[in-house]
Amino acid sequence: MSHSFHIRNVNQLSYQKTLDNLGINNLLLTDDSPQPVNNNWPEGDAYLYIDQISVRPIETSFCDGIFSARIFSNSSPKDYDLAIKLIAEIAKQNSAAIEPEDNTALPVEDFLRQYDNDWIKEHCTSMVKMLIGSFQHEQATFTLAGTIRNLEAGPRFFGQLLANPRTAVTEFFKRFRILNYLEDHDFYIATGIKLQNDSADLEVITSVYGPGVDTILSDGADAINVRSEGADHYFVTLEQLAEALGETATWLSESVLLAPAVEEAEWHNVIAAIESIARTDVFEFGRAVTENSSTQDEGFKALFSDEEWKSLLYTPIAVFSLVASAGGTIDNKKIQSFQQQLIHGLIADNHIMQQIVKDLMPNITQLMAEVLDGDVAPESILESTTATVDAKLSTEDAMHYKLSLMQIGKSITESSGGFLGIFGDKISNEVKQTLAALTAILKIAPLH
Repeated sequence: MSHSFHIRNVNQLSYQKTLDNLGINNLLLTDDSPQPVNNNWPEGDAYLYIDQISVRPIETSFCDGIFSARIFSNSSPKDYDLAIKLIAEIAKQNSAAIEPEDNTALPVEDFLRQYDNDWIKEHCTSMVKMLIGSFQHEQATFTLAGTIRNLEAGPRFFGQLLANPRTAVTEFFKRFRILNYLEDHDFYIATGIKLQNDSADLEVITSVYGPGVDTILSDGADAINVRSEGADHYFVTLEQLAEALGETATWLSESVLLAPAVEEAEWHNVIAAIESIARTDVFEFGRAVTENSSTQDEGFKALFSDEEWKSLLYTPIAVFSLVASAGGTIDNKKIQSFQQQLIHGLIADNHIMQQIVKDLMPNITQLMAEVLDGDVAPESILESTTATVDAKLSTEDAMHYKLSLMQIGKSITESSGGFLGIFGDKISNEVKQTLAALTAILKIAPLH
């Protein structure tokens, strides 16, 4: 259940002045919100949140002189506090009363006394307990849209929360917050690598879990490769790994697991916990390869020489280097976000890019270093490969390939699907110019 507050007869409303008066740092509008024009508060529905703090945005609506703030169910206490401070600030600016959905119109002072910290705590707690009750009754998975990512709360998620009912509410908000802002923690976000067996009739996506670093793993991988110093490889499902790790592993969402950093000296305990259930052949987790995912992929690769194909492997990294450097220094956070975008491209309906990323991922560290260290010039490699693609592929296939590269560039600048864009809400003129230059290098019309 959401909760809304309304103010009537609101005239022109300054966006920046209103936010400054709140005294809250890092306030952002979601990417899909209308943006301020001439510093006026956006008209229509906009979604405001505190970066790295909020779990769900608050919805603001400004239309025909009526301003409303809506708190979504299962928002955190900080989100409630933001909505209440915002509606009170706007009421003060307009010398107006506030109309809560569950009350009569109130002056600002009376409103703040009634909707105080005790009310926030009680309301937040009751909403989470209601969600838990719904799960216990229906045994269903519930999806809640967060500021960056969706939380899927089902048996895995609630199973851990309910192991300690006294901390369930606090833990709910803690996990939801971490899920939204994965890139702001010192996590290794494990990528997935698609593999095919020698006979090309089975394929599998696998991720790696090793010692010494907190690792984010997801159900997108069919098998987790638990690193071993011996000759054998140990592969388990995500569910099996979570059970082996026990309470030290944290379900941040129904399909997202935070596997703990285990020191090298203790890693043998992880191996011992999975050794009896692990498989040594990753293709025991494989799926049958469809005609589209095998013959078309290999058919594209066969059109190029080995040297030409190696050059094509650099192209996603070249796009990343150009766009990311236009937005500032390239750091580990940007690199991890880019790798997640590659996995998104890997499973996209574009066969040539699937094959490029499949062959790129096992060597991405080396190829990334060659580009970022200046051994391979991004513009030059894109220009030469564009000429090669135009010569070797049909016009339609060449355009699909180019649009995939362009989409990688655009995705780096935007919050897209389950992944975090690396430039936030504002795209600089330098980045816009780089995207425009990229369309020229690839010889395609600009994307709007």
